[in-house]
Amino acid sequence: MASNNAPRGLVLAKKNGDGSNSTGMRTIDLNVSPKVASALIPSDIFTGDPIMIESLGTIKPNPANVTVKSAGVCQGFSYVNSSGEQKFARSWTGGTTATDVKVHIASDPDQTYFIQADATVTASAGMGVGVYNAPWILGTGSHKTGQSAYVMDASGPTQATSHCRVIRRAPWDIGTGASVGTTDAYPWYEVRINSHMDNYITTTVSSA
Repeated sequence: MASNNAPRGLVLAKKNGDGSNSTGMRTIDLNVSPKVASALIPSDIFTGDPIMIESLGTIKPNPANVTVKSAGVCQGFSYVNSSGEQKFARSWTGGTTATDVKVHIASDPDQTYFIQADATVTASAGMGVGVYNAPWILGTGSHKTGQSAYVMDASGPTQATSHCRVIRRAPWDIGTGASVGTTDAYPWYEVRINSHMDNYITTTVSSA
């Protein structure tokens, strides 16, 4: 049951169409001279955050604007700190000074994810049954857990383009609300990323 408001951003599920899921990650190496990692990751990023890569290589959390293409979903970081220690982390504090910085992301456009909705969903919304998309809403993640706080907008299902292509209600989350035809308070859904940059033959991250 999903009656607790406990978002975790986009959580790895499987491959779209039930293809083989290797759980392989793409590693983005930020140590290409003369670029500096502290400038290339200026914002806080958490595991489960969808990310964008700007034309000059800057990596940021993906905004709600659907015309901004997503490169995938953050799965953590590795780096060497100022004391020369190798570190692995689930989140990044924007502007951190470090060397040998690598960002690990789930970059396959066929990857699907589980994401929590921010409110109840009614049967009339059709999410997970009809052909619907929904926006994601940015949240402030936790450096304590390293986890994202992105959620899916329960009030925004539409047949027009949005970041989340709703596939179905998460099969392990079947909670119902007090009224007929209403889910419990914070249901989980399986989605894929509509606006993934690798679904476009030619694209810049900031264009439609």
